[in-house]
Amino acid sequence: MKDHAELHVTEPSREYDTPLDVIHGTWPANLRGHAFIIGPTQPTAVPFVWVGPGIVTRVDLEATADRRPHWISKFVVTPEIAVLGALAMTHEPQELAALAAGSAPCLTNTSMHFLGPQMLLTHDPGRPALFDPVSLTYRSYVGGLAAYPAVNEHPLFANCWTTAHPVEDPDEGCMWWCNQHYRPLGGRSLTDAEGTLHIVRWRGNGEIDWWAAPGARIMQGIHEVACTQDYVIFCEVGFQPEMGAIAGMGQRTKPHMPWTDIYLVAKRDLTDARKGRSVPVSHARVPREAFHQFADYEQEGDDIVLYVAHSNGQDVNFPLDANDRLWHSKEPIPKAMIAYMSSPSDASPVARYVIDGRTGEIKHHTVCSRPDRLWGAQLYGRDVRPQGIGRHRYAWQAYGGYRPDMLVERQVQMYAGNPYRIVDVDQLPEDPIPSAVSCHRLDDLEVVSSYAFPEEAYGQSPIYAPDTVGDSEGWVLSFVQFPDRTELYVFDATELDNGPVAIASAPGLKQSYQVHSAWVRTLTPVEGSHHFQPYARDLAGRWESLPAKTKAVVKPVIDQFS
Repeated sequence: MKDHAELHVTEPSREYDTPLDVIHGTWPANLRGHAFIIGPTQPTAVPFVWVGPGIVTRVDLEATADRRPHWISKFVVTPEIAVLGALAMTHEPQELAALAAGSAPCLTNTSMHFLGPQMLLTHDPGRPALFDPVSLTYRSYVGGLAAYPAVNEHPLFANCWTTAHPVEDPDEGCMWWCNQHYRPLGGRSLTDAEGTLHIVRWRGNGEIDWWAAPGARIMQGIHEVACTQDYVIFCEVGFQPEMGAIAGMGQRTKPHMPWTDIYLVAKRDLTDARKGRSVPVSHARVPREAFHQFADYEQEGDDIVLYVAHSNGQDVNFPLDANDRLWHSKEPIPKAMIAYMSSPSDASPVARYVIDGRTGEIKHHTVCSRPDRLWGAQLYGRDVRPQGIGRHRYAWQAYGGYRPDMLVERQVQMYAGNPYRIVDVDQLPEDPIPSAVSCHRLDDLEVVSSYAFPEEAYGQSPIYAPDTVGDSEGWVLSFVQFPDRTELYVFDATELDNGPVAIASAPGLKQSYQVHSAWVRTLTPVEGSHHFQPYARDLAGRWESLPAKTKAVVKPVIDQFS
């Protein structure tokens, strides 16, 4: 078995502050701005790669006088993470488990998004957190807990489920996300849950606004929100939140649904007069599970153009354990795979849908599938500038690849019956398909160019960096993991086939598992106090009923963040 970067994803995370050396090619003279990426720290308290607090990385792309970009990584510290860390240092594991029972601490480890100059770090089971993009330090949660309509109370870790991918709306000058409320079906099911959808708006300061959408039946979750000039769009994600097996605690028994439910809410109904009240939704359903999606901002009438990366046979809530065996060889999995995820068991198509926002009618669709080379959909990169989102020209899609030596029987069997499979399970390749990045022309989804990373490596979410001073198509950046190092690849945006024009790294640089990324032209520090939500106000004194040992640990954190 060839050593592969994914066999090292659970190695310890480290902070860095270092210039990068250009070890291949020439760093583009016009490359400007700042690239970000975030992921969960390792090791984790629970044996699952996703349940570590965040670590955020920023790379300053404009080379200094010696033509060296700069890399800085810092552990994410929020009030909940600080409390969790302090309790872990002072309480026995069973004490901490008892304290956290029924809660979902906000680990702030999944993505970052910008509303103008303001950077939000996100986590699906928690509120977005406002961070200073210069110092990479916490400033405030966005919205007080009392302002959200769906919160599961807890003395320390109240669960406020939102989304990892809110979306900026240039016309409205706001950001849209959601707040969901999950309950086990029948009140106690360990396999099925259902949630209520609330639409959330934040205008960049002050409190959030919200509206209820009782016509939306959320069974699995909303991981990403999209918007157009007239609609806010919520797609169910291909993620099975099986109540008895969440976050690595217990084995999964059921797959996620083989289709995507899409809910469309007209902005004309999201008025100030209706805040806190119900609004109507339109519903559409398309084949195959959605992983990530975005929309053209401009419309023709009520027609919405939605682009979806589908995640056939791919399951990020499927932690592996020591009893798992590989699909082809039937051998036990490598020990390094415990707490990670199986290789996907199907190819990953991307699709373009034209949907009538009023009725949910699917008026046209195009699907692009390349089972010879594109497996394991990750996040996409796109031009998020106002001039880029009206009618998107290109999207850059990352793929984790396919590895038969990381594909387990349990996962294959769980998704064998998917009615929309691209590759039948008896035809699953016996040879690996490498991680890749592709450039799709969006009017027809044609693959304009693509690049396969070295066999032992995999590339994370691509970042589109526009040429803001010249007239080129710009660049695509990818953080690339190797077994012993991390490198930053830079490609000409539409000419991925030619390979990277530059590669940068530093001695000893080895990033832990990372997931979602972003680009911003300039950095603006967070100033003023109009954003801030005092942490003590969120807790509302509930912590004072906890045992004295716990209160002695929690109070200094409350004082620090209030």
